[in-house]
Amino acid sequence: MMKTVLLVVFAVFNNFLSFSQTLYALKIDRKIRAEAIDITARYQPRLVMGSEQALQFQNTVARFLVKKKAVEEDETLSVKAKYELLKKLSSRETSEMADVLESYRWQEYIRIKNAIQPIEKPISNDEDLIVINPRDH
Repeated sequence: MMKTVLLVVFAVFNNFLSFSQTLYALKIDRKIRAEAIDITARYQPRLVMGSEQALQFQNTVARFLVKKKAVEEDETLSVKAKYELLKKLSSRETSEMADVLESYRWQEYIRIKNAIQPIEKPISNDEDLIVINPRDH
């Protein structure tokens, strides 16, 4: 009985993970894939990754580009809110790269990331972190 319950839980969890990964795979279009390839190529001279590692790196970048695009296109967020979310996304991307890169490559990645993938600061820091309801406009 316990074995059956564990098997069902595992199957449901596995299907959920597959669905999540499939959803991101569907959202990674040619433009995002090309941008991820370009970004990976800019890191490559400094990180000197093997082909399999570079592909993992590129896929991680592509997943975060999808998330970044969603934040940038969200009209309900203020400029400052978008900036704060993009900083958090960048931080999570950096954390996930620790699973892709060896520690010495990861340290170099952290060192050069702001030059290769900068997060543009909003022009005005006076704006509140508010969410705008599009129905109110």
